[in-house]
Amino acid sequence: MPSFYVSEPDGEPDPTGGVTSHPVDLTGGGDDGAASTYRRVQDGGTDLREATRRLETHYRGRRFRAQSGGRPFEYSYVLAGDHRLVLQTSSFTAPMQGEIPFPGQYIVAWNRSGRTTLHQRGHTFTSEGSTPFLMPAEEAFSFESTPRTNSMVQVGSDFLERTAAERHGGPSQRVVFDYAVIPRPEAVAAWRAAVGSSAAAVVAQQTSPLVRLEAQLTLARAMLDLFPWRAVDVPVGLRTQEAARVRHAVEYIHAHAAEPLTPADIAEASGMHTRTLQTSMKEHLGTSPAAYLRQVRLDRVHDELLAAAPDETRVSDVARRWGFGNFGRFAGSYAARFDEYPRDTLAR
Repeated sequence: MPSFYVSEPDGEPDPTGGVTSHPVDLTGGGDDGAASTYRRVQDGGTDLREATRRLETHYRGRRFRAQSGGRPFEYSYVLAGDHRLVLQTSSFTAPMQGEIPFPGQYIVAWNRSGRTTLHQRGHTFTSEGSTPFLMPAEEAFSFESTPRTNSMVQVGSDFLERTAAERHGGPSQRVVFDYAVIPRPEAVAAWRAAVGSSAAAVVAQQTSPLVRLEAQLTLARAMLDLFPWRAVDVPVGLRTQEAARVRHAVEYIHAHAAEPLTPADIAEASGMHTRTLQTSMKEHLGTSPAAYLRQVRLDRVHDELLAAAPDETRVSDVARRWGFGNFGRFAGSYAARFDEYPRDTLAR
């Protein structure tokens, strides 16, 4: 993710621990049984056009544009970490704008100086001072930024999702954050404390694998505490740039399953015509929007029955709450999906 979005607030140590005077790209150390992916990279310069071109290429962006200002231009960039988690700090002394088609990772950023505005699917967000903010993980977005000094914590999707499973108790699933929320002051303080206590172990090449992992877990858990989120069971095949609109439809269904929904509502929310949505969901998921919505609602009934007290709950009440008025048809669909009848789930 673009380093020029992010920075440490005043008073916080540089998360990357300082840099050498020349570009560095290192690998080494162990990683809980897997080959190490540790790396430390530094870059910088004074050529605005070259800096813009290199950033666009490095981050697989498009239409990056920067404007020269009244002072000499400089940029610097340093990152350190591995495939699970990277800390990054940078500065870019000119306004810039551009587009990122598919970041593919979870990113928390904060500015020490400057301001960042993100545009995503009709929504606009502008950073406030040094308050941490999220960048879209699997969404195309455009950005505008003033001259800035910034830092970020970039977490690999698999690592954050496995960590989130500690909280929701289910299998590893896509984590959908609420990007519009400004984190509470106490949450920001806890986040900064986590960065301060973990950064050295994350960025040092000589850190032992166990110590590095514990530091990475501290930051991943702090990220989950910083912003509201929910786990969404999105098929792996939809987690691509090409399938973004179908993924939007699936996530909309999960978020609004308790509300009255029609295929037209889902199509409008995901930016498609109803027929296009029908065709796309059939192609990617082998089902229709209405059938997928029923599956999600069956899953919600199943979850409620598992958590309910048998002597205080009626299956029919839970079924009606999730839109199943024909109890016989509901029981048959439930048994086909879960290989047991709803009364048996409630009795467990």
